[in-house]
Amino acid sequence: MASAGTRAPVTQDAWLAWALRILLALGLLALLPALPVWTPLQRLEHDLLASWTAAPPPDAGVLVVGLDEPSLAALNLTPPLPRRLHAQLVQALSAAGALALGIDMLFAAPQSPADDAALAAALQGRMPVVLAAADVAVNTSQVAQYRQTVPSVFPMARQGSVAVQPDDDGVLRLAPARSDALWQELARSGGRSFQPPPPGALLRYYAPEVPLPYAHYTQALEAGQALPAAAVQGRLVLLGQNTPVDGVDQFATPLRALGAGTQSGVLVHATALVNGLAGDWVVPAHPAGPWLQAALAVGCVAAWTRRWRGGRAVLLSAALALLALLGGLWAYLAGVWWTALPTLAGLALHLNVGAADSYWREHRRREQLRADFARYVPAAVVDALVADGAQPQLHGERRVLTLLFSDLAGFTAASEHLPPEAVAQALNAYFSRMTHTVHQHGGTLDKFIGDAVMAFWNAPLPDPRHADRALACALAMQADMVDLRALWRGTPFAQVQLRIGLHTGEAAVGHLGSHERFTYTAVGDAVNTAARLEGANKAFGTGILLSGATHDALQAMPAGDAPEVPLMWLDTVVLAGRSTGVDVYTPCDDAALASISHTLRDHLHAARWAQALQCCADACAHAAAHAPQWHGQALRWQARVQALADTALADGPAAGATPIFTARALDKT
Repeated sequence: MASAGTRAPVTQDAWLAWALRILLALGLLALLPALPVWTPLQRLEHDLLASWTAAPPPDAGVLVVGLDEPSLAALNLTPPLPRRLHAQLVQALSAAGALALGIDMLFAAPQSPADDAALAAALQGRMPVVLAAADVAVNTSQVAQYRQTVPSVFPMARQGSVAVQPDDDGVLRLAPARSDALWQELARSGGRSFQPPPPGALLRYYAPEVPLPYAHYTQALEAGQALPAAAVQGRLVLLGQNTPVDGVDQFATPLRALGAGTQSGVLVHATALVNGLAGDWVVPAHPAGPWLQAALAVGCVAAWTRRWRGGRAVLLSAALALLALLGGLWAYLAGVWWTALPTLAGLALHLNVGAADSYWREHRRREQLRADFARYVPAAVVDALVADGAQPQLHGERRVLTLLFSDLAGFTAASEHLPPEAVAQALNAYFSRMTHTVHQHGGTLDKFIGDAVMAFWNAPLPDPRHADRALACALAMQADMVDLRALWRGTPFAQVQLRIGLHTGEAAVGHLGSHERFTYTAVGDAVNTAARLEGANKAFGTGILLSGATHDALQAMPAGDAPEVPLMWLDTVVLAGRSTGVDVYTPCDDAALASISHTLRDHLHAARWAQALQCCADACAHAAAHAPQWHGQALRWQARVQALADTALADGPAAGATPIFTARALDKT
């Protein structure tokens, strides 16, 4: 009989389960690198380490000169700047005692002869200057792909490559290791010794709250006066654009984990230069090391839990995981990236039974949630709710939508003479038809507001034909109103008219509200514009009004998918609550008249008054002969254009100016 302090012997079955547990954990661990998620997780670990260990940069005798927004505002210029300014900057830095200058700007196209001559002369001065060189991929019939260097306007100057190699996730981690890299050529030109990056070396980024020594472009133009002598004298200077304009020359860095966003190319090259001067590279560990550590960690946990005890295994796994993380952090500080991810994954896999059980419970819960909500909301919204979890999240995502607002003109006045039951019966019939039509055309019915309907397309599911489907829905709704007015014959509702506004634009769409009550809806200026367009029908006597944005979205569709119904331009108007003009269109049953309206629009926007008046005359003649229902609109065009033309001719254009076609301001409707 075993004594009280003696552990019970491990049975053969327990030994077998222990061995299988280790083999299964290690076998699954060996398969993990083949999973698509493995590399992103490793990169995330690296980015977190880089962010947590980011220290202030050492003073390695480097100065960054940025062509930034304050400088552009002070100069009242936009890139590219006249090269005479670059020449002035080179001379100013040289006079201030800079060792050498690297320019992270491509001079691939000439400017004026005077500007190019000024910069060429400055490049021949006392201070060495290294210009940026870049290459582009070229495909030919002989060679699948090769890299061709972009020639510089100044071939006599020293060149340094600005090529970098971001990872396929767009984040720049690898050090620019080419021997002709801009930062290396700059260090050589300035006579500074540096350590080239070892194979596979990574950039060590520095704390974003303590930037590298930096000067604005306008300060460097007057380096002798605007900057202290110590800021320039004896330093290697890097000049480049430091503006996030259109994302040009902007790179995502591992510091995004701290919310630092992107860095301009000149700051990246400056970081590489400081790394090289200070020998501050980060080198990945030997690939086998972290995997051996993972196997050892799994073996240790297994040895202490031969008889499976979930609590003991969790505590021991957590302790070893913490040691692995702290060890990886210490190694990164020492300049070695020793990933702890294999160890963490191995320990997690050793606990896979509980994890699998938890997964299946969560799966069953989600399916129950789907079944419960499917009774009340459309299936697409259910999918969005399930994706957010058991409790729908209250947030919105930005998305381009085509929005529809409709309203019954005259319905309120007609309702005043009928009992509430009759009004409710009429509304039920109207909403039933409109709801069916919206769903039939793939729209999402947002809400009813009195007798108004709001719907939108392209959410929650993407729909590349959202503008086309919205227009088709609007036409179908007008056809439904014909049937409804027939149904309401003999009642005041027989005279009501449906007005519809369509607009395409960005809006926030999602589950909005409170945790107690929420709805799937869209909000934003685009929604307001669609509502204003619905009301603007009153000014034109139309039933459907489309914004210029919706018209453009329809025209951008492939030829085979474009709507067949012609769209007539009516006017450029300023809607209530807005300050800018919006082109408005309406479906037209006469293609020739619609074409004339588009020509009229082009002439008016270009202030070609004579041609516009001729278009109006053509429209009046065509409408009188073939489309009498639009003759009134043609006459309104003629009167408006004649008034604008008379005003332009009376005032006369200012010196060199062109009379401007002004938008028509609509009263609040």
